[in-house]
Amino acid sequence: MITPLATETKSTQIANKLEEMILSKVYKAGEPLPSQQELAAQFSASSRSVREAFKNLEAKGLIQVSQGKRAIVKSNNLDQFVESLSMTLITNHAPDRKLINDLMQVRTTIEVSATRELSRDPARMLVVRSLDRCVTKMEQLLPSLETSKDPELRKQMRAIDFEFHTNLIRSNDNIILNSIYENLSPQLYNAMEKLPETFTELRKKINEYRYLVEALENGQTDLAVALTLVNMTNIKNKFESLDL
Repeated sequence: MITPLATETKSTQIANKLEEMILSKVYKAGEPLPSQQELAAQFSASSRSVREAFKNLEAKGLIQVSQGKRAIVKSNNLDQFVESLSMTLITNHAPDRKLINDLMQVRTTIEVSATRELSRDPARMLVVRSLDRCVTKMEQLLPSLETSKDPELRKQMRAIDFEFHTNLIRSNDNIILNSIYENLSPQLYNAMEKLPETFTELRKKINEYRYLVEALENGQTDLAVALTLVNMTNIKNKFESLDL
């Protein structure tokens, strides 16, 4: 039995796990997924949750669903989905909530993939050290933010935060995904500037970054991926209540 993250709905949990297995080619293009009944039993979920997960994966171009048949893996990458999304964002000068949420979803996919691959890379320590330096800078800056409301300090912290995620994402070898992210991340981060963040939330996030660096250093793939998903889910939840 797969243990869900507390912040995930059942459909999201199922979609995330199946997406991970498809991208890592546990299920290869042309192969069937387990039946909806089997997945419902595996995840202790309803058939409705499985169907919602399938819709998510089908929208990303990963699976093909036909009535009365088992879902078939259509692709082992998200290139088509990301390219389609990028064109939509480029042609919309003022991204709306749906587009920002879609871009957040792409960022989550890229960062989870990068986290997974980095944790398994024997030559990962160069990237891990760069992540460690970012976290150390944030830890050093944090005490000043507890007593000061200087916007420049917040700006510095956000810049280091951006650097942390950029270094992690750039460790991904997928040139297409990295290029799309590089071109579109400014729109996402402009929206993220509006996200409220208390000192307590900031301290908790930095602690999670430290745990993530340690998990990457030790090659603890499952823990590293879980920590990344928790961070991405927290940001997504804030986006849903954001007035763009």
